[in-house]
Amino acid sequence: MYPMGAKKKLKEYLSKGVRKLKHRKGFGVHSPFAYSIITEVIEEKLPYYAYRRMQRTYTKQAPVSFKVACLVLRLANRFRCRHAVEIVSDGGYTLLPLVLSDSRLRVTALTDPVAQTRAEVNLSWLEDRMSQVSFVHNLEQLDQSEPFDFIAINVNPFEDPAAVEQKNFKPSAVLAQQFVEWVLAHSKDDTVIFVRAIRPGRVNEIFWDQLCDRDDVSITMDLYDYGLAILKPRFFKQHYVVAF
Repeated sequence: MYPMGAKKKLKEYLSKGVRKLKHRKGFGVHSPFAYSIITEVIEEKLPYYAYRRMQRTYTKQAPVSFKVACLVLRLANRFRCRHAVEIVSDGGYTLLPLVLSDSRLRVTALTDPVAQTRAEVNLSWLEDRMSQVSFVHNLEQLDQSEPFDFIAINVNPFEDPAAVEQKNFKPSAVLAQQFVEWVLAHSKDDTVIFVRAIRPGRVNEIFWDQLCDRDDVSITMDLYDYGLAILKPRFFKQHYVVAF
């Protein structure tokens, strides 16, 4: 008999294998825009200029894999993002690819003092590039004078942080809807929304489902562990399962 942890890992491995067979290389995608995002951004294999600098940061213990960090960099680069926000900070692992995507990009991290210190230590080698980063401790402190064009979501900030850390945490549908409204109120045409932990039972499952259900969120992509939404008001609603 396999232990429960091994069974879960085996199930995820098989699920991802089936997904790669059915949903790779943009098969079945008829939208030219979505096809280009899948084949030229999500599945891009050519090295980017910043990959070598990033590798030193992503160990097996990092909450974000090097593969995912590279995707964040490619997305920010493709959409020429200039005003990004990370909610809630994971200690610098999502900030790094955003900062390295373009020296003109300004990124704000919603965080607590402990995670802020961890991020500053992890990214200290960036030196003057850290001037692109601002840290705030609540949503009211964010610069909301203009919409964000990249929103990276790790945790719903309307939830109690202590509750989120609990093993049997169950996200609130009401608070998820409140956060959906906040995200869309601070977005614009072409805003990229990158959501972590969307699988059933994970912290952003309900938020992701509600975001996908919105008529004004036109393009959504299920990347298994992560969700990607791109706001294109002129487009018909499209949802894709993507091998990543």
